[in-house]
Amino acid sequence: MAAPTAYAQLAQRLLQEIVDGRYGVGERLPTEAELCRETGLSRGTVRQALQQLEQLGMIDRRPRHGSSVVASVPVADYQPVAGSADDIIAIVARTKILAPRVSEVIADRTLADHLGVRVGSRWHLVEGPRVLRGKREPPLCWSQQYVTSAHGLDTVLRGNFTLEDAASVEIEQIVRSELLDPTIAEALDSTCPTALVVLRRQRDANKRLVTVGVHTHPADRYELRTVIAPTREANRTDKC
Repeated sequence: MAAPTAYAQLAQRLLQEIVDGRYGVGERLPTEAELCRETGLSRGTVRQALQQLEQLGMIDRRPRHGSSVVASVPVADYQPVAGSADDIIAIVARTKILAPRVSEVIADRTLADHLGVRVGSRWHLVEGPRVLRGKREPPLCWSQQYVTSAHGLDTVLRGNFTLEDAASVEIEQIVRSELLDPTIAEALDSTCPTALVVLRRQRDANKRLVTVGVHTHPADRYELRTVIAPTREANRTDKC
């Protein structure tokens, strides 16, 4: 598997230090400048690492006050909408399709319109409830992975999608709100009437569509959190 990015490595190191108790709840992490000097990384890279911890609900970051630890374990270790190749890998690493069902389908007009594919195209379909690895909690969503090749099918079943894979292909992501299909609602034991649907289309180097993922989240089982830095941050240099 390809090595994680520099900011992902730093985020993982800081996360582990918080979990191990080096930085307790209420204590402050080193400043961005201190982390720059210690690691030799740019301020932008350090900031990305801290943003990851903030998105996990582990630290609180405020201008001129630094970063304070607010939780010793991740509060939200799954985000349904990916913002980068790293996020795609994180989703694969943290979750899995439980007891996946495998079938072959031919896209009719309804399915073709839903996926954005050709009518009559043939697909291997892997589907089932997606859960967090190592946790006994209600399923996060219903995942459907449509792939064109046996190799792609094997990749989905094994969950061995790497950072190199994610970074070397074009991935189009569409997020939309829909009514929750009654069949999926029953499978996920949800009474929520609405859903967030995340659709990802993956194209190879020749721009051919090779994978379409459809992930349907009951509206009461997801939370989107985005951190937007103050405007004045944009005017600062990326050097320490």
